[in-house]
Amino acid sequence: MRTLAISLLGLLALAAPAAAQDVARVDRPTPIAAHGGWLAWSARGADGLFALTLRDPNGAVSTPPVAPRATSFDVDLGPGPGGGLVATYSRCRVEVGSAGSYLPADPDEGRGCDAYLLEVATGAERRLSGVSTGNADETWPTVWRDKVGFVRSYDTKPTLPYIYARPLAGGRSERLPGGTRQVCTRTARRLSCTDERVSRPYALDLYGRRLAFGWTYAGRSEGLDSEIRLDTLGGGHARIAYQRGGGLTGRALGWPAFESGRVYFSTACYADTSGCVRQPELERYRISRRATEGADAEKAILGHERDHGVNWLLIDEASGTDCQGDPAVPGGTCVLRGVRPAFG
Repeated sequence: MRTLAISLLGLLALAAPAAAQDVARVDRPTPIAAHGGWLAWSARGADGLFALTLRDPNGAVSTPPVAPRATSFDVDLGPGPGGGLVATYSRCRVEVGSAGSYLPADPDEGRGCDAYLLEVATGAERRLSGVSTGNADETWPTVWRDKVGFVRSYDTKPTLPYIYARPLAGGRSERLPGGTRQVCTRTARRLSCTDERVSRPYALDLYGRRLAFGWTYAGRSEGLDSEIRLDTLGGGHARIAYQRGGGLTGRALGWPAFESGRVYFSTACYADTSGCVRQPELERYRISRRATEGADAEKAILGHERDHGVNWLLIDEASGTDCQGDPAVPGGTCVLRGVRPAFG
């Protein structure tokens, strides 16, 4: 890997920060990933393409030898089969041109999307042949040792994505239940349902036999409703958080991440943020007790991760401008920030 010659804002040392501290600035929204002291995100270059970017536990930033894409990487970090760090993401033959905003872009709006795995130590990239198929798009891959979770959208019904998990080395894929597709109400003799074609999963995170993910769908309010779901492979399936779509005030759940028996996730607040007063922007769900605690943070959260006691946030300092500013700000208005929230 070659070291990036980019300026970072207040590089973190190996130890996590006691207070908020910024490590990078970007000019487009990007998913972020963290594991074992490593960070990953996408940085847009002068050619308009996005490069996968890694930061090691000592603060060194590099770009692995993989091709850039026309949209931000749907990247996840985790241990591979041998325990070494791997990055997983999709790549599409025809890429979608948007990098997303408060809810991430849908990578499978492109065509010919397959799942890839990068061995961080060696820089070796390979297509996950057991996951990737010729008659569907596979996106949002996440690996934990010998298992992989992913989203699949079949060419025959591309607007109805499904969630699968399978052994990384081979075997059968297990279709998981997913989230809410639509909301139906009956008045007199008429049944009215919202459009199921806008429902979709995003930001999958696998940890052992647990799989957490975000899910959006059309409810009965303005905007999209959002959920955080928690599956146990071969076992249970539960909704652990729900957010109704907003009107003047928008709120969206997202970016679940595991640590120490808990699922951490974020709640973005946008448009009229006065409607979010006294509502937490960060939450953690204790799996054993099925209990949720909240913490305050900045409201314009575009991405979230959790690692080594730190919540990593992508914050738009010019909220509502998709990291660009209005007028455009050189270098962008989004920062990758590490915080230690006080949950309670």
